[in-house]
Amino acid sequence: MKSKINAFQFMIDNRKVIIETINKSLSIPKAWDQLRKDLPGVKAIKFNTFKGNVKALNIIYDIMNEKEEIMRDRQKLMQEIGIIRQEKNELETMLGKVRRDNKENLEQLSIIEEQKKSIEFELNQVRQKLPDPKSNTVPKHVDGWGVQLKGNYYRLFKKISGKVKWIHIGRKWNLELAQKKIKEHKG
Repeated sequence: MKSKINAFQFMIDNRKVIIETINKSLSIPKAWDQLRKDLPGVKAIKFNTFKGNVKALNIIYDIMNEKEEIMRDRQKLMQEIGIIRQEKNELETMLGKVRRDNKENLEQLSIIEEQKKSIEFELNQVRQKLPDPKSNTVPKHVDGWGVQLKGNYYRLFKKISGKVKWIHIGRKWNLELAQKKIKEHKG
């Protein structure tokens, strides 16, 4: 029994040479003769033991080849996994940087929005202090006098006896004040 295990183990250890020789010889007896010349350990195995183990050896050979192919595929996959892990780590680093930049940008945007609100508030206060041009329209003439905005001041003008006369009104246009000053000037 022990010799069969040793014989079979020997055949498994030398399976590539044995299977290739069988495939070239196209018959087990021819392969046996060739192997007795090429592989000295075969002489310790009986032909009937060799012949009986060839079927099992073919199956084991196919299984071992599949295993080797699986191991090669596994090795390739492990290398690919290593590359993918490295790429993942690089992408996580980049994502962290993008997130930090985004956080900084959101903080800056928040500051800018606060400044914008403050500026809009100040602008609205200035607008409220300015006269409303729609409600306070300035006529071009009042009682025969021309109206002029000179700098920040309104004034009335009229040519009397060859000379231009001026009446100062003020920074804001006021029709009642203008009519009052025209009456005072005539009087």
